[in-house]
This record gives sequence, structure tokens and C-alpha cells, in this order.
Amino acid sequence: MAVITISRQNGSLGDELAEYLAGKLNCAIISRSYAMENFFGESEEISEKLSDSAKLFLTEVSGQSGVTYKDILTNRINEIADDSENLIVLGLGGCIMLKDRQDVINIRVIASMETRKKRIARRYNVTPEEAESTVTIGDRKHKRFVSILFEQDLSEAEIYDLTLNTDNLSVEECAQAVLALAGRRAQRSRISNETEKDDSIDHQSDTPVFKNETEAEFAKILDMYGIEWMYEPKTFPIEWDEEGNIKMAFSPDFYLPKFDLYLELTTMEQKYVTKKNKKARMVMDLYPGTNVRIVYKKDFQELVERLKSFGG
Repeated sequence: MAVITISRQNGSLGDELAEYLAGKLNCAIISRSYAMENFFGESEEISEKLSDSAKLFLTEVSGQSGVTYKDILTNRINEIADDSENLIVLGLGGCIMLKDRQDVINIRVIASMETRKKRIARRYNVTPEEAESTVTIGDRKHKRFVSILFEQDLSEAEIYDLTLNTDNLSVEECAQAVLALAGRRAQRSRISNETEKDDSIDHQSDTPVFKNETEAEFAKILDMYGIEWMYEPKTFPIEWDEEGNIKMAFSPDFYLPKFDLYLELTTMEQKYVTKKNKKARMVMDLYPGTNVRIVYKKDFQELVERLKSFGG
């Protein structure tokens, strides 16, 4: 599904969110302690020094000309990500290290200083003053590590796909938001990959702009019943001229991922409906495994009730 990086403020529940997501996704967490134990050989001395000094990551590894500890860290995490269906990278500047991967979702977990102080004080049974010092030192170390290795400010909002403020959000609520985002991202990526394989056209947009009120009404009905949809995500070429230029294409109005079904809505007179039916049949003939259905307005509620009965 995704590689999820989690950057967190100390005491913001970022660690707890990582553990919860790992359980839901049945995947590994690459944390600082995991990296120290598994990436840099069996030398405890090196691991301890790396834990204490971010600058040491920029030095060459003994016996490996031109290779730094940062290179090892980055390469190992990318290798694990390549071999994993799901992966969580906790801290380590993962949001910057993996920014060029299409399967990465970058999450930032924050909370107010007052909330974090209370959590740390309760967790470690320390005074509010001691808790504030712990929070401040932890934040400073996280920020310094990323600044030294990647020359970037960890607090820059544009780095992240989603920022979660846990002042009033539980770990479970945060996880639901992350999983929903990961699921939708996976669907978008799947459609993009499909278009490359079957020579259809990726027609996904950042914001759906409905062409008429019928489409907007149908989207509201789907939302009301909790049925996930995508608007015109693919365009299927169905007729070409002698030079291979596309003469005719078909972009079904809706795609329902759970049912792997494309829907084309129509309230037109019969002669236009006949043309749409013909295009739908051509798509299913030319693109095996693609299911397209023409839906009349009078069929909206009947269709939605049927989908709902299948767990929509």
C-alpha cells in the first residue's frame, strides 16, 4: 500500500501512532534504534557514536571509499522499502530521505507544548518543569539531526502530506486518517500504473469538477452511503485513424474502487444513450477485465441500494 514516514514532536504520540499503524498494516517500523542495531555492522562502538553525533553520519565508512554512514542509512531504508508491501519509517528524516518515491506518505504529528508537557510528566513521573525540558531537548535533537544530514528544516509544512494535531485527536483517530489517505493514494497509483500497461489515459485530477447537476447529485448519494468513488479517473481510447491518432475516447463518469466498476450516467434521449452503450461495449472489448455500466437517473437509488447490500 505505502511507505509511511512519521515525523513527530516529542510527546505528540507519534511513536504510539507508528506502533498502532504497524499493527494494522502488519509491517515493520524502522526507527533510530532499529537502524543502529541493524545497519552499521556489529560494532557497538560505532552505533553508540552515531547515536550521539549526527555529524558522524557524514563521514566515510572505514574501508569503503566515498561511502558515508548517511549513504548506508539511506540505501538500506530504500532497499527495505522496495521489498516491503508496507513500511513505517519513524523519524530519521525519512520524509526528506524518501521524498522522491511515489509510494511515500509523509506524516507530521504535533501537539501543543502544554499537552506534551502533561504527557511526559505523567509518563515519567516528573515535574512540569522537567517535562518541558525533556520536550524541548527532544525537539531540538530531532531538528538538528535532519538539519545536519539533509540541510532542511523539519518544521517546514510543505514537506508533509498530512499534519495531525493530537491535542484533541486519539491515536486511533489519527490512524484512521492516515490509512484513508494511504488507501486513496494506492488507488491513484494503481490507476496510473494501469494506464501505462493498457494504453489508456490517466485522467485523474486534483479536484473533481462535475459537468452537470446529475453527476453532483450522484456523488452526494454515494457519499451518503459511504461508497468510495473517483471521478473520471481514466480515459479509454476506442477508435484510431490510419496513423494511430485517437479519433474517439470514452471517460466514464465514476469509478467505484471497491467494486472495480465504472459508471456512466445519462439522462439523455435514446439515440445518445445508444451511443454511450456502444462506447461502453467497445471499452470492455478493447480493455479486458474493465467493467462499465450505463446508469439512468431513475436507476440511481436502485443501484446504490444494491451496492450497499454488498458492503458499500
